[in-house]
Amino acid sequence: MITDLRCGKIYNWLTFPLIITGWIAHTAAGGLGGLGGSLVGTLLGSALYLGFALFGLVGMGDVKLLGAIGAWGGAAFAVRVFLWASALGLPHAVIVLWLNYGRNAFAILATRYWTGDFLKQRLHSETPPGTYKFYLGQDIFLGSLGAAYFQAPPIPFLG
Repeated sequence: MITDLRCGKIYNWLTFPLIITGWIAHTAAGGLGGLGGSLVGTLLGSALYLGFALFGLVGMGDVKLLGAIGAWGGAAFAVRVFLWASALGLPHAVIVLWLNYGRNAFAILATRYWTGDFLKQRLHSETPPGTYKFYLGQDIFLGSLGAAYFQAPPIPFLG
């Protein structure tokens, strides 16, 4: 969250060691079954944001961060974090749009999306100076706290 807020990036030197140490810890604790569960958590966690990243809505750092969370917490925890982060991130994104564009926020967003300008702007990080930026890292952090703190019923097929 800190690097995302400071620099607008979640770096590989943060995410990849988290993923690898998650695999190692689960292998040490549960053998090949533990490694398998950690790998499934990594793949599922990464897959949850991958589609959004392909459309330029989130960065690849967010994808790898949720994969790292899945490596440590497992697939069910990654899904819970995703749900919490989405529940927090959607109003967060709406507020950022509103602060940047006011009443015209959704018309501008729709126009930029359909013309492809939105994707170009996201990929090249050409946000005009003085505008608010949307960083999902803080929502993922708060989502992790929410998923860890609040008990939830088991997710079918994931536990």
